[in-house]
Amino acid sequence: MSPETYALLLMIIGFALIVAEVFIPSGGLILILCVISFTSSIWFAYKAWWGVSDGIFWTYIAALVVLIPGATIAAFRFLESSSIGRRVLLPAPTQEEVTPHQREVSRLTALIGQRGKALTLMTPGGMVLVGGERLHAISEGTLISPNEAIEVIGVKGTRVVVRTIAGPWVSEAPPRRNDGGSGGPSGDETSPPLDFDFPPS
Repeated sequence: MSPETYALLLMIIGFALIVAEVFIPSGGLILILCVISFTSSIWFAYKAWWGVSDGIFWTYIAALVVLIPGATIAAFRFLESSSIGRRVLLPAPTQEEVTPHQREVSRLTALIGQRGKALTLMTPGGMVLVGGERLHAISEGTLISPNEAIEVIGVKGTRVVVRTIAGPWVSEAPPRRNDGGSGGPSGDETSPPLDFDFPPS
């Protein structure tokens, strides 16, 4: 066969190997064969047209530069739409799947700066109580004992990141109101008027 025939035949084989590389996992073996095929095709094209018709040779090179990326993209597009590709490639998450996660992250981010206490031993993961809500949490890498006071300093995935703070944990129960009970006097209580019974003079 003539060099022109070899050049065209090896070019066709190279494009076929591109498609095979996309669909068949070979650890790079098919890719190596593809490179050898295109390199040999360029060599035979050089022997066939260089010095005889340089324009045809450069047109051939330009065609390879354009068609090789185009064939690669087309092969991947076909793989995505084929039944094999749908089984191999993981589908992109839908908006409905992403939105709940974003809302949860936003809700947890709003807790940064709030304080609470550890409910379980954190090694470093565990449960904490913040704002009356039980949350999955992770510490900065240190052990945190149950009932130890903590502060939310960040969010990692769907967990809050916490650290210990000095001092005992203070309950978040609302302050008690003075309704005239029998409790002891406090700073905001009003003392009842004293009734003295003086003897008659």
